[in-house]
Amino acid sequence: MTRRVIEDEEAMSGVDSDKTASLASRQADDSGLLRHRIVTRMFYRLGGDTLKAFVEARAPELTVEPFESDADLGARVANGGAVDLVIWRQQATDTDAIAGVKATLGATYRGPVLLIVDRYDATLVSRALAHGIAGLVSSHMSADMVLCVLRLILAGGTYFPCEPAWFAPATAPAHEPAAVSAGLQRGYGLTPRQLDVLGYICQGMSNKIIARALGMRETTVKAHVMQIMRRLNADNRTQVALRVAQMGFSAPQPISAGSGKD
Repeated sequence: MTRRVIEDEEAMSGVDSDKTASLASRQADDSGLLRHRIVTRMFYRLGGDTLKAFVEARAPELTVEPFESDADLGARVANGGAVDLVIWRQQATDTDAIAGVKATLGATYRGPVLLIVDRYDATLVSRALAHGIAGLVSSHMSADMVLCVLRLILAGGTYFPCEPAWFAPATAPAHEPAAVSAGLQRGYGLTPRQLDVLGYICQGMSNKIIARALGMRETTVKAHVMQIMRRLNADNRTQVALRVAQMGFSAPQPISAGSGKD
């Protein structure tokens, strides 16, 4: 019986080790409360201290460490123990916030990063997604909303703004849509049929509706969608629509059902 108990305890230790590793990046205070560790790049001293005071007052499970120096922040992430989230506040002198993150944290850093910027556009959001940034918010967002974003990211989610204008049809000369489509074919290897499917993706249509409209099997549509996502380096249909909208791609008129080949 004693031997069996020992074996059971040893077997459970392997399972428990994974849980222990997942909690290794948190620290417990005197009350035993596990805290998520957040490090932040300060825009100015008052800003960093204000963020720390607000977050820790509203969210006892979070602790914030502000750093005035990028070098100190990078050293803290590299050598100072586990970190659950890095907040990168863009400064007025920064020309490229994402490049600054990579330079400070290192190209191999894989932890979640939240960018706080004064201005953003579809290009910046797309680049942030491509570089694995977990979230991007405006410096004008309310403190309560920022706290909600922090909790979302710490729970494994992501947050990015999305403006309706980014998906609006491009106002361009009549010859430009053809040029955009040709560019997608040359630059990304999309076939004419995949461009047909892409047009419906940009209209928010499901695979079933696309299959009915184009006279294709739903499995064929799904295969085309997967190829489009892979070639555009997109994780989902929304990213696909966002990236081609930036290029000026649009599907101004429905495509006749059953035209073309799979």
